[in-house]
Amino acid sequence: MKTNSAVLHLKTREPQKVYNLGGRVHTNMVANISVFKTPDPTVEELGTELVKLDIAIKAKDGSKVKAQAVLDQTDIVFSILKSLLIYVNKVADGDITIILQSGFDCNSEPVQHDVPAKALIKRIEDGSTACSAKIYMGALADADRYKVETTTTPDDTESWETALDFGSLNRLEIKDMVAAQKIYIRVSGGNTHGWGPASEPVAFIPR
Repeated sequence: MKTNSAVLHLKTREPQKVYNLGGRVHTNMVANISVFKTPDPTVEELGTELVKLDIAIKAKDGSKVKAQAVLDQTDIVFSILKSLLIYVNKVADGDITIILQSGFDCNSEPVQHDVPAKALIKRIEDGSTACSAKIYMGALADADRYKVETTTTPDDTESWETALDFGSLNRLEIKDMVAAQKIYIRVSGGNTHGWGPASEPVAFIPR
């Protein structure tokens, strides 16, 4: 699926250019707070670090110490912008109008966004309570959510039921299963563009 995407059009971390972009993003996101309700990091944090960068740039006098302070503060602001870029893209979900409201640039051409690759379950252990299972798996690139499905008849594609939706990698635990009943578990990684292929089923007997 192709969609628009917010981008960082900064080829280098030149302090003044980072400051200018940061100021534009800060102004736009404050003006459109009804659209960007829960930015992470917060707009206030961006504003605070922008003030520090502005002070550092103005205090630069040729000394190595002050020059390094500018570079260090530039890195902090740039890091915040990268995190806000991810947030904006999640909120916009490809909507060019929302992207431009954020103050970020929009890519000139729609780009291909892929769903995560096939998941792989490493192991399954007893969970924190009776008849529960804790699932361990490796992180998937581009995945920001995980789905756990179960069945007693893995060859029946219609029998798989969702036991956990939008789970985090560190909290893949399903509960309230039937004791001593053999079940099969599979996991998929997903993002705003869809769910990737499910892992191979792994058998587990709750107790």
